[in-house]
Formats: sequence, structure tokens, C-alpha cells
Amino acid sequence: MKPLLLATLFLISFAVIAQTDDWEWEREVSNVKAKISVLENGETWVIIPDDNANMRYISQQLPAEYKKDGLAVTFNGWIGKIPPHVRMMGTPLKLTKIWVSCAEKKKFKLKKGTYTFK
Repeated sequence: MKPLLLATLFLISFAVIAQTDDWEWEREVSNVKAKISVLENGETWVIIPDDNANMRYISQQLPAEYKKDGLAVTFNGWIGKIPPHVRMMGTPLKLTKIWVSCAEKKKFKLKKGTYTFK
């Protein structure tokens, strides 16, 4: 029983360390219009800017309510720099604010139109 408990505690502590937000934030962006999309795996949500369809951002802060394929959003935030030894499905994005238009809010039946993060 003790080895199982120790292994579980080790895995939980490793998972917490692996989830830390230690990206180097490269530049700030504001009022970027984009669409929310889900990747083929059905679990990873990305933000694709309207002006550059080849770019995609991944943010852990994306509200669950906004995880709707095709939802048009506008956001402010910080773009992260991907370390050379890391492969990612998108560029890290630290959101400071994300919002939708009234039409999108109504179309997707969203409760909240704006989210602000510290």
C-alpha cells in the first residue's frame, strides 16, 4: 500500500511541476481578431488569427464557455517564445482579455461576453 501511495504522490507532484507557466513572453498583442478551433484530436483548442491562418495560439486560460468551434473572438495578451528543444501544437499565449461580439454571444448562447485575466 505504501509504495502505491508514494508512487501516486510522486506522479501528482511531477504533474504540478510540468504544468508551470514558465514561458518567456516575447511581445504583447492587442485587439487581435481570431476564431476558435479544435484540432483533429478533439481535445486541443487553438486560437487562429484572422490575418494569419498559418499561425495558431494555445492558451490554458481559454474559458470553457468559449471552447466552441468557429467562435469569433478578439483578444489581448502576450505571445510566448517556444524554446528550441520543444515542439508544440501552437504558440503559447497568455491572455489578458478575450471577448466576443453581441452577435456571437447570442449565436453561441454564451453567458459572458468578456473575460479579463490578471
